[in-house]
Amino acid sequence: MSDPLYAFPTVCCQTLRALARYPSRVAFSWPGGSITYAGATELIGRFQKVFMQLGLEPGARVAFLTANRADTWCAGVAAQLSRLAITWLHPLGSLDDQLFQIEDSEARILVIDADTLRDRGGDLATGASSLKNVFTLGPASYGVDLLAAVDHAGTATPRCLAGPDEIATLNYTGGTTGKSKGALRYHREYGGFANAILSDFEIPDNPRYLTVAPISHVAGTKVLPSLIRGAPCTCSRASIRTPCSRPSSASASISRCSCRP
Repeated sequence: MSDPLYAFPTVCCQTLRALARYPSRVAFSWPGGSITYAGATELIGRFQKVFMQLGLEPGARVAFLTANRADTWCAGVAAQLSRLAITWLHPLGSLDDQLFQIEDSEARILVIDADTLRDRGGDLATGASSLKNVFTLGPASYGVDLLAAVDHAGTATPRCLAGPDEIATLNYTGGTTGKSKGALRYHREYGGFANAILSDFEIPDNPRYLTVAPISHVAGTKVLPSLIRGAPCTCSRASIRTPCSRPSSASASISRCSCRP
């Protein structure tokens, strides 16, 4: 057991602190919409209320398959606040690799971006035996629409229930030496990453972060540091489509941003 006196605050707790600093600023934007820092906090609270009602044991895994979306990022924060561990499936991964990760991690919940990955999500929901709950972001022919569930749940104040000795993430290697391998991190080990990035990366004082690469993986590690600086994060789904399928849109977004993956 680690002494919480000397531990970093959990990443999910750091996120709530960052969002509380700039409530009126835009936290995330995407084609056709945006959400403020205060709005993101409120959405996280709604997600947490839904997750807590499931009655899962601490450390239960929540698997996400998603394009770059603010709501799925917020759902990941809510899961960690609820003492659940998150594992991100690569949106360009094969069905076999994604099924392996779900089964190997013993995921109990699967969250699918139904707008972008509905068909693959259906294959995973059918093929993964460890799952207890399947949620979709948007309507689908399977699972429960998580956005509808949070609307029905109503507002709730997010609260960090996670401690430093509980599991935060279970990430998987790229499998270059064979099968992907799970890398498990507790909150005490995970808590310092944003501080390290702010210390070592030349992030401007007033950054604007464009997420082109999947935020489910390395690009996602720059979201919290950018929010700590009060930056807006622009969510692009270009990496999920055919490469360079919308170069003019990507170029226009890049020209507005000073911090990029």
